[in-house]
Amino acid sequence: MARSRASSIFRTSSPAETARLAALFAAELRGGDALFLEGPIGSGKTFFVRELAVSLGAKTLPVSASFNLMRAYRGRLKLYHFDLFRAGEADMENIGLDEYLGREDGVTAVEWPAAAEDLGADAVRLELGLAGGDRRTVRVRAGGDFAERLERIAGKWRKTLS
Repeated sequence: MARSRASSIFRTSSPAETARLAALFAAELRGGDALFLEGPIGSGKTFFVRELAVSLGAKTLPVSASFNLMRAYRGRLKLYHFDLFRAGEADMENIGLDEYLGREDGVTAVEWPAAAEDLGADAVRLELGLAGGDRRTVRVRAGGDFAERLERIAGKWRKTLS
């Protein structure tokens, strides 16, 4: 049986809209989910993760993890935030990302996931792009049971725009 796949493109025109999109994702997250966030510097990857944490009820908010590689935040689900900007494929064994992916007690969000591509087969892919000013384009690809959840997110997003 083929695994279902879904993709959606979301366009936001302000940080508040990007925060609303992150909240829609947070509402659909379940323990064991992984999000791989890609995009150029300044495209909003850390902002999106921060807004996920807010929506999950975290008391402390994520900052760029570039100098720590991983930080954890407690909320409805734990949020394991990895920033692999300075990491290479050879570092993956020592970082321990594989020990967090799929953990039922939380969600793993990975910025700059190129070094971890071998580990992200089931990850939801978010590609954030700059679209001028505060506008962003968020392209999302998902498989498995998240494909259905992505369809729900897209439907709710369309309703917020009407």
